[in-house]
Amino acid sequence: MTLFVQGKSQLSVEENADFLDQLSPRVRNRVEYLMEVQEEFDGVQDELFEELSRLEDKYEKRFALLYRHRSEVLMGIKEEELTDEDEPEKAMDKVFGIPNFWLTAMKRKDILAELITEDDEGAFQYLEDIKSFRLCDSGGFKLEFTFPCNPYFEPSTLKKKYIIDRDGPVLIKARGKVPDKKVLPKMARRTSNDDKPLTNTKKSFFNFFNPPLDHDDDDEEDVDEDDLPIELIKKDYEIG
Repeated sequence: MTLFVQGKSQLSVEENADFLDQLSPRVRNRVEYLMEVQEEFDGVQDELFEELSRLEDKYEKRFALLYRHRSEVLMGIKEEELTDEDEPEKAMDKVFGIPNFWLTAMKRKDILAELITEDDEGAFQYLEDIKSFRLCDSGGFKLEFTFPCNPYFEPSTLKKKYIIDRDGPVLIKARGKVPDKKVLPKMARRTSNDDKPLTNTKKSFFNFFNPPLDHDDDDEEDVDEDDLPIELIKKDYEIG
């Protein structure tokens, strides 16, 4: 029996009657007392998460401003503000922003670098921005990868949501247009009957956005953690 664990306790006299009936009176009294302590622990933990939520709300706005400044630099919007007028302009300095910023940054993270293939790199050169949004109603967050017009796939924002409870990521949603299969590796679609994908899948970072959707952008497909290996969920969450 586990006490003082992260997440709501499932301990109650009613739910554990069969187990408690097997104990001696003295031991049962001790266990029932610990159940009361666990209930108090859960209450304190609720207060902790409420306070953390308020802190996240407070600092998210400050982070958002910094992210906007970063995006303006990467897209060349702040080019004039950052340029020293007294310094002579060089031919290479006519490039806007920081070319291949996101590709370079992601490849410096081992867990991401191992997912990015040579085929992916061409598309990543067009990656304009990566944003993270806190989902106040679900306690999770959403990632958005924004691409402008490019020769690899249609202008698109690839999205992925993580719905989180105290035990970790319990539900993963993915939404976005499937990249052009003539250029990028095919992405597998999960099935409910077996573990085999419907298509042969080459290694690609864009498999991170599985399962691809074939219906309208307003629709979302939910993937319950019961349908996925726990290690896959943990790794997926770590990447996000």
